[in-house]
Amino acid sequence: MLAAKSTRPFLSPTLGNGRQLWLYTRAVRASHCLLCPVILLGFWLAGCATQADLQQVQSERRAIRTQVANTDASIDSLGRKVQQLQGKLEEFEHNLTRLSKRESETIPSLRRIEQRLGALEERLGVVERQLRFAGHKPEPGLDEPVGPSTQTPPTSSLPFPLDPPGIPPASISSPSTADTPECQDLYRGAVRLFQDQRYNPAIQEFRTFQRRCPESQMADDAQYWIGESHYVQNDYNRAILEFNDVLSYRRGDRVAAALLRQAQAFLAIGDKTDARLILQKLVNDHPSAAQTVEAQTMLQTLGR
Repeated sequence: MLAAKSTRPFLSPTLGNGRQLWLYTRAVRASHCLLCPVILLGFWLAGCATQADLQQVQSERRAIRTQVANTDASIDSLGRKVQQLQGKLEEFEHNLTRLSKRESETIPSLRRIEQRLGALEERLGVVERQLRFAGHKPEPGLDEPVGPSTQTPPTSSLPFPLDPPGIPPASISSPSTADTPECQDLYRGAVRLFQDQRYNPAIQEFRTFQRRCPESQMADDAQYWIGESHYVQNDYNRAILEFNDVLSYRRGDRVAAALLRQAQAFLAIGDKTDARLILQKLVNDHPSAAQTVEAQTMLQTLGR
C-alpha cells in the first residue's frame, strides 16, 4: 500500500485534482496574454515621449541658431557704425588741427593790429590835447589827421575803388521800440544829422545817446555811425578805432559791417596787410553776413 501510494502524482493541496491544474495553467497563459499588450503599450508610449522631446530639442536648437544669426548681424552693424564714427572722429581731429594751426597763425597778426590800434588811439589823444591847448593846430611832426580832412584817399594805388561817402555797407535802422521816448528821439536826431552830412554834430549826438541810453539795443548802431562819420570825412585812423569799438558789442548786428569798413579804412591808408587780415576775419567769423561776399571779392583781388 505504501508502494502504490508513492507512485501517484503529487497534487498541491491548493490545486486539487487534474481539473484544477488545467484551470491554473489556463489562468497563467491568460495572464501572459494580457501582460504582453500592456508591456508593448508602455514601450510605445515611451517611444512617443522620446520623439516629442527630440522634436522640442530640435525646435529649441533652431531658435538658438536664429538668435545667434541675429546677434551676428547686430554685431556686424555695430562694427560698421563704429568704423563710421572713427572716420568722422579722424576728420574732426584733422579739422581741429587745421583750425588750431590757422588760429596760431592769425592770433599774432591780430595782436599786432590791436597794438597798432592802441598806438593810433594814443597818438590821436595826444593830437587832440595839443589842439585844445595849442591853438587848434598840431605841432610839427604829428601828421595824424583829426576831424574832417580834405585829403582824398590814395585810391590810385588800390585795385578797386572804395565806397563813396554817404553809401555805407549797412542800412540805418529805426530806433528800438524797447527804448524810452527820450532815447528814441536822441537816436532819430543823431541819424538825421548824419543824413544831412553834419557829421561832427552827429557824432556828438550819438555819444549823448550812448551816455544816456547805455542799455539800448541801438548802442552798437550808434557806435557804428560814429565810425562811419569819421570814415566819410576821410579820417581813416580815427574811423579804424571807432569801428574797432563796435566789435565789443558781441550781441550786436553791426560787427560784420564794421569789419568791412575797418578793412577799407586800412586800405585807404595803404595798409594792405592789415586790411587782408580783417577781411579774412570777416569771412571766417561771419560766413552768412551780407558783407562777406564783398569781403571775399576784395580778398581775391588783393591776393591771399
